[in-house]
Amino acid sequence: MNILVVNGSPRGRKGNTYLLQEAFVKGAINAGAQVEEVFLNKLKIKPCLGCLNCWIKTPGVCIQKDDQAALLDMCKRADVFVLATPVYVDGVTGQTKIFLDRLVPLAKPAFVLVQDHCRHPVDNERKWKFVLISNCGFHEMDNFDALILHCRKMCLNFGSEYVGHLLRPHGPLLGYREIFPELIEKILKGAETAGEELVRCGVLSRETMDSVSQEIVSQADYVRMVNEFWKMEKQRNATR
Repeated sequence: MNILVVNGSPRGRKGNTYLLQEAFVKGAINAGAQVEEVFLNKLKIKPCLGCLNCWIKTPGVCIQKDDQAALLDMCKRADVFVLATPVYVDGVTGQTKIFLDRLVPLAKPAFVLVQDHCRHPVDNERKWKFVLISNCGFHEMDNFDALILHCRKMCLNFGSEYVGHLLRPHGPLLGYREIFPELIEKILKGAETAGEELVRCGVLSRETMDSVSQEIVSQADYVRMVNEFWKMEKQRNATR
């Protein structure tokens, strides 16, 4: 199984989303998968021009010469597409959206009906299994709703199968392993198990997904902790 993981966090390997990704990839490799990881914050990808030359003049090839060309080839090789992005304004990050828009060369200038909806045929014989990995600074799980819907619709566009997600509410607490060692260990172990499940079963179990999303602190305690953190940050910066 060839797995492509695209990380769209501006913080890349330093972000909280990567903590989940790292554990997930470890589990997938242990189960025998081949994994390629891409970090969009290290690449130069221009926004889509909307010219559609990739459909008419140079089918399947964008006229812009940047790092997206190599990513398109990686996408075509993948059996599984894993999108790792924090929640930004209820959706994907800007870097991620530009990358997704530039996948248009994989589509063809025609319509087909998929589940009674107009869609474009896709130049991708492998038909990915799709996994979403995300973290959010807010406490509540429904902050992922718009992102999940976006990804499910994208799977419909690309003839892909949405097989599960790893969602981490109040994600910044992942960086406080010394304060919540047992809980965070369970969360990261859940992400690792998810990687193994994907390879061995082709889907993530509800139990495993829930283990990654489990509550670390109550909503009220989290609000108090966050407000205290920003109060201290303001005071610290005011004395510089």
